[in-house]
Parts: sequence; C-alpha cells; structure tokens
Amino acid sequence: MAKKGRSKAFDTTVLPLFFCCQLATLGLLRQTPSYSLWETEINAFPVFSLWIARILSVAVLLVALTMALRGCRFLRLRTMLAVNGASLLIGFVLTFYYAYSLPVYFAAQCLIGIAHAWILLCWAEYLTSLEKPHRNRSIAFAALIAVLIFTIMSAAPQSMQAVCFLAIACGSVLPLFLTPQNDDEYDKEASGGKALDARRSLASIPWELVVLMASYAMLFRILVFFNFPAVDGSMQTVAAAVIRIGGMILLLLYLSRVQFAPNTQQMIIPLFFLTLLGLLLLPGREGIVATVAVALVESSWTFFYVLIWLILPEIANSKKADPFIVLVGGWTALNLLLLLAAPLAYFFEVQVNQGTLSLTALVLIIVYTLAVALLLYRNSAKRLLAKQSPSWEKEQEDHFAALAEEHGLTPRENDVFQLLVQGYSLPAIEKKFVLSHSTVKTHARHVYEKFGVSGKQELIERVKRSQHIG
Repeated sequence: MAKKGRSKAFDTTVLPLFFCCQLATLGLLRQTPSYSLWETEINAFPVFSLWIARILSVAVLLVALTMALRGCRFLRLRTMLAVNGASLLIGFVLTFYYAYSLPVYFAAQCLIGIAHAWILLCWAEYLTSLEKPHRNRSIAFAALIAVLIFTIMSAAPQSMQAVCFLAIACGSVLPLFLTPQNDDEYDKEASGGKALDARRSLASIPWELVVLMASYAMLFRILVFFNFPAVDGSMQTVAAAVIRIGGMILLLLYLSRVQFAPNTQQMIIPLFFLTLLGLLLLPGREGIVATVAVALVESSWTFFYVLIWLILPEIANSKKADPFIVLVGGWTALNLLLLLAAPLAYFFEVQVNQGTLSLTALVLIIVYTLAVALLLYRNSAKRLLAKQSPSWEKEQEDHFAALAEEHGLTPRENDVFQLLVQGYSLPAIEKKFVLSHSTVKTHARHVYEKFGVSGKQELIERVKRSQHIG
C-alpha cells in the first residue's frame, strides 16, 4: 500500500536506483586516503590501521546476522539508521580534513566500519523485499550508475573529490528513510520456528560459492597490497572505465529480457574468464599489455562485487529460503574472508619483494584456485538442477491446488496461500498482487482459519506433513 504523498512507483522504481550511491561508496572506500588533505600522514600510519574498518564491519555483520536469525529486521529502526548515517559522515569528514594523527584516523575508521555495515544491511533488507525481476534490473542499473560515478570521481579536481565523496555517502543513507515501513503484524510470524527456518536459509549458501568468494577475496587483497606497474596511469583509468561501463551495460541488457530469468552460471563464467585473462597477462608487465592486464583484474573485482548482490538472492529463491538471511550471510562470509586474506596477501608481497616468490608463480596460484572454485560451483549447480525437475514442480503445484480446494479457499485466498507456503512475507505478497496491507492480512487470516493454524510457519509445517502423508 503506497504511503500518502508518495506513489508506489517511487518506492519500487525510483528508490532502488539510489542503491548506486551505496555501491559507489563501497567501491571507493579503499581510496579514501587519497582524497584526504593528510594523505602523506595516512600512508605513513601502520598497515594495521587500514584493517580497522574491515574488522569492525565484520563484527557488526556477525551481530546483525545473529539478530536476523532471530527474526529482527533493521529498516524500521530509524533512530539507529540516523545514528549510523551521522557516524558515517563524521568518519569521512575526519578522514578527509582532520586525519593528521593516528588516533584521529583510527577513530574515523571505527566510525566508518561500524556505520557502513549497518547501512549495507538496510539496503539488503530493502532490495530483498522487491520482486525478483525488478530487483535484478534495479541492481544492474544502479551498478552502471556507480561505475559512472567511479569514472567521474577519478576525473574530478582533487579539491572537489572529498566533497563529491561526502555527497555520495549522503546519497547512500538518506533514501533509506523513504523506504516504506511495514506494520508490526507480520512480525508475529517470527515466532514458532522462524529461527529454525532462518538457519536453514543460511545453510542454503553453497560451500562451493564460499570457495569462489575466498579466491576473489585473495585476489582483491593482492590488489590492495601490490602496486602493479602500468606504463600510463591515465590510460589504465580509461581502460578500466571502458571495461566496467561496457560490462555493466551488457549486464543490464541481459537482465532486461523479462522472459529470461538470470542464470548464475552464465553470469559467473564470463567474469571468471575476464579475471583469468587479466591474471595471465599480468606477469608480462610491458607496455599496453600491462595496462590492460591491470584494468582487467581491477574491473573483475567490481563485477564480482555486483554479481554477489544478484547471485545470493537467486540462490535463496532456488532453495525456497529467506533471501535477506542468505544475502546477509553471504556478505558476512565475504567480509570475513577479506579480513582473513589480508595477512596472507601481505605475506605474499613480502615474498615477492624478497625474491622468494615470483609474480608469475603467484598468478598461477590464484588461477588454479579460481579454476577449482569454478569447477566445484558448476558441479553444485548441476546437482541442484537435477533435483529440481519440472515434473516435481508440477506435482507440488497440483498438491497445493488440491489442498486449497479441500479447505474451501476462494481464488484470491488460494493465491495468497500459494505464496505463504513458499515463504513469502505479507509485504512481499502485497507488492506481488498490488493489494493493500489490510486486504492481504484479511486473506491470510482466512487461510489460517480454514487450515486451523495460527500463523505462516505452522501452515508451512502442516502442508509439509500432508506431502509426506500423501
């Protein structure tokens, strides 16, 4: 149900595009020292100070994941959103204008690490409440705008870069206050087995995907610690911009095919070979080859970053899991892997500098890890497809229809029933059928009454038992 003074189209069409500011802020975070008036002083600080934000982000994500498993949601906590938004901006202001000493920079990183993780959670909750096709296109279009922002930031005068960054940070927070708030009615569904269902959602993340995440985490950390040479720095920036913008346009065109559902493998494989090409060219380190290689490797991380937002909810949908839990769990795992990969990447850098490990050998290690990860992930996807045959889906639909007829559901009650047993929340059903909250709540109550249950989780268990009996 649309709020007064704002159309539903704004909530589901315009608002998701502001996600570009969140993606841009995430992508620019590791570059913040270069936008500071105290860049020289920051670069002289101990390396450990660079890890503070990541450590705190992982801690916040772990706590938030525990809360989410208990049924907590974050968008309605407007006070917490305001506090974290203010903390994020204060952290950036301190970094850009006052980071003349390690204690100040340390405090700024603490604020950024905590606040940015919370804001990411709020965006994850909002995006997973959207319908799948619309969510995917929104993320892809927001990613295209974000890479355009990267390009503009690199070309902006140095005196304006910090100001632009602060504006982007505001854009990643303020739109969240416009997201529609759900009533507390469907919170009651969090009781009676919801925690168990959430843990099953978390367990649906394939371990093969975690291996793939670990490979890219190592690749990203090597990029942070290694200053790969490029003959022409400006050419490298242009090459990276062309690759990123071109790739995001292709992704957007791919997802704009309404009748064609996104396929995880078809999106991962091009990214994988793009990464391999860059890594294999990297040891050459001569002329245009080095420039293109660095641009390819840097761009591959951007694509991987965006694809995670698309892939994790897709995994949840394929396994009838909670997309928010899967997305938060996946992001927590990725950030934890990034944190663990940092010391190992630093060790590799020392080895290369000492001559005990060549860059070529390091590239081969990463290529081998990526190849194994992709192979495992592809095999996992094949097993999943083998389990989900069309005949099984048709049999399930027939069973649901028979139960609806047996319990005397009306056509609209049957529609609501079909989504409830698939795990949809009341707000998600409202958006799917474009109905008011009170209407959907009334239909859901009638369904519960006719089945003799008290809520959605009990209804799901009742339907599962009837399947086993049948």
